Amino acid sequence: MTMMNTENTMKRRELNREETELVTAGTFTPNTYRKSGYQSVGISTSYHFFDKDEFMFMGRSITCDQANSIVKMANQVLDAMNTGARGANQVNTTDAAFIRAFNSQLYLEYGIAWDGAPGYDF
Repeated sequence: MTMMNTENTMKRRELNREETELVTAGTFTPNTYRKSGYQSVGISTSYHFFDKDEFMFMGRSITCDQANSIVKMANQVLDAMNTGARGANQVNTTDAAFIRAFNSQLYLEYGIAWDGAPGYDF
């Protein structure tokens, strides 16, 4: 009887910057939007491995559901403003026109207005 010698090999693979932004931490279920989606409309994020992820908006702690609602609202405003627009004519979250339109909807839902500052990691 002969014994076969097996060798386990593992390759190390590092993620590039774009791939690491797609990685979701926190709970075992992914967040609805990417970190850049939250932060582009002023929501600051703190992702955790085992504990729940944290979100802040205008210096106040908000729930994950509220963060998702705010990003969804922002995306709807962007879609409405960019209907038929192409290329350089498209509005983005840093434009004053978007901030005014977004704030009109945000005020109706939450009674607050966004100052236009992007979110960050905390």
